[in-house]
Amino acid sequence: MGDEGVSGGVFLKDRIAVFLVSRLSALLILLLGFTWRVRWIGRERVRAARDVGGDGGGEGNVIYAFWHGRMLALCFSHRRQKIHIMVSEHRDGEMIARTVDRLGFVPVRGSTTRGGLRALFQMADRAGAGYDVAITPDGPKGPRFQVQQGVITLAQRTGMPIVPVANSASFRKTLSSWDRYIIPLPFSRVVIMLGEPIYVPRRLSGEKMQQKRTELEQALNTLTRQADELMTPTDHR
Repeated sequence: MGDEGVSGGVFLKDRIAVFLVSRLSALLILLLGFTWRVRWIGRERVRAARDVGGDGGGEGNVIYAFWHGRMLALCFSHRRQKIHIMVSEHRDGEMIARTVDRLGFVPVRGSTTRGGLRALFQMADRAGAGYDVAITPDGPKGPRFQVQQGVITLAQRTGMPIVPVANSASFRKTLSSWDRYIIPLPFSRVVIMLGEPIYVPRRLSGEKMQQKRTELEQALNTLTRQADELMTPTDHR
């Protein structure tokens, strides 16, 4: 009973900590985001992708793909759209899931390393129900700026187009994490760039799947480089 009491107390403290920190994190993202001057480039590409509906019938919804380290600005820019986003089942994933939920996203738990196949099926089901979905194809642990196969499989299964997304900021802090996580600082200029949609046919050989993976990786890296070049390179490390 003593051990169970201690375990229960620790568990309760963890839940309270997650509750409080996730609320604070969501609030800070909103307060930070409202100070930014946001410039959009390529919004018409998303509209065009919705009109096409994807190969095989994506019913107008899309898959957003963006690098793990460029997530924060998009948590603000795409808030309250009920976008279903894959969040890892690792320890930090619970905090992220609670935070994005408060910002109007719908977290789907899983990653390429834990619960990935189940999460992909869940994402495909949500897409079939008419929701946009989002994936960080180099998450949750990298390698940085390298697309893993899950997003291509999801596009093939659903017929939805993949929209590459990148962003950068004129004043930013780069963390020393594996993904070099970017935090746009208050009153920054922020650019959000949306690339040309990538369509993945439902029937595709392994070699062609690899080509699509490379195509998305190159598109994301090109967009990220262009976004960084548009912003004044003031990086507070």
